[in-house]
Amino acid sequence: MKYEECLKCGQTSPRWSFFGNTLAAIFKVLIGNLTGSKGLVADGVHSAADAMSSLFILVALKVADKPHDEKHPYGYGKIEYISTLCASSFLFVGAGSILIDALRSFKSSTHDMPGNAALLATVISLCFSYLMYDSNKCAGTQLSSPAMLADANESKADSITSVAVLLGLIGAKLGYPDADTVAAVIVSLFIFNMSVEMFLQGINGLIDMAADPETVAEIASATVTVEGVTGVKSIKSRQMGQKKWVDLEIEVSRSKSMLEVHEITQEVRALVLGMVDGISGLSVTTYPV
Repeated sequence: MKYEECLKCGQTSPRWSFFGNTLAAIFKVLIGNLTGSKGLVADGVHSAADAMSSLFILVALKVADKPHDEKHPYGYGKIEYISTLCASSFLFVGAGSILIDALRSFKSSTHDMPGNAALLATVISLCFSYLMYDSNKCAGTQLSSPAMLADANESKADSITSVAVLLGLIGAKLGYPDADTVAAVIVSLFIFNMSVEMFLQGINGLIDMAADPETVAEIASATVTVEGVTGVKSIKSRQMGQKKWVDLEIEVSRSKSMLEVHEITQEVRALVLGMVDGISGLSVTTYPV
């Protein structure tokens, strides 16, 4: 974690995402219906799905923050991956409804000319979505939170789909009545893609995805500085939401007494937990050489 303020930001960003996505959904759907913009309505449905997933993520972050107990010795961190799966499901359903509505519009050949207010509303939505993306991306990266990063990706998708809607509206104004509906199709396909990516991320987390190589290298570098450690035999890690659990096996001379080995493992444990961020559990075993 780069700054201490990241902890506070990590607590407030998910709340702002939920309220922000809710207001954005109402705003887009309302203006889209008033101006006859199917693309803006589609973007509003996307924001509504984002709001629901943000709510799941907000609840998941509260649960994930609970300390580990007897029934859950590794803590509750993996609920962040479950919230990611729920968020991807909402996005998938939302994308399906947008696509079906757009295809019906093509079939009926009815295209309303969007009003000028739709252009302004889309620009406002684009700027707002990017601000939410930037906030969640920063907090999620610094805290290594898969749930907040998923929320950031949703805001990023919202920004990009707003660009597609804006281009569609401009096209309609230039005399291409199908452009706005084409934008709705593009929005739906993009959301489909995002939902699949998020689903796969959630699955990877649930099947004990390892920590990033940089963290593993940092653990190894810290371990070998302890006097009495002759090498690192293995490092096995699992990502548990924002935190990591690590099983570390170190090489120690067989000439060491049991007391000396115990002191070495305790020193390794204290050093690694103190130097490497994001580790909530560390098991240290020894291999005599």
